[in-house]
Amino acid sequence: MTEQSVTELKTGEKARVIAIHGQSAASMRKLIVFGLLPGREIEVLQTFPAYVLKIDNTQLALDYDAAFGIIVVTC
Repeated sequence: MTEQSVTELKTGEKARVIAIHGQSAASMRKLIVFGLLPGREIEVLQTFPAYVLKIDNTQLALDYDAAFGIIVVTC
């Protein structure tokens, strides 16, 4: 299992979050509220024009910079 950024995943791929880097404290709080935490499984629903991630029953849209800081391993 190789660590990679969410920006390297393709639509439909699933991965497990292992770290979140480069976010301000306010941005981190928002991600946590939406359930984006280390250990959670995500699925990439869309990569353009924004990255849309599915976390349980939640869909979260992120710009490239936010998505780039989310480090995952594929499931």
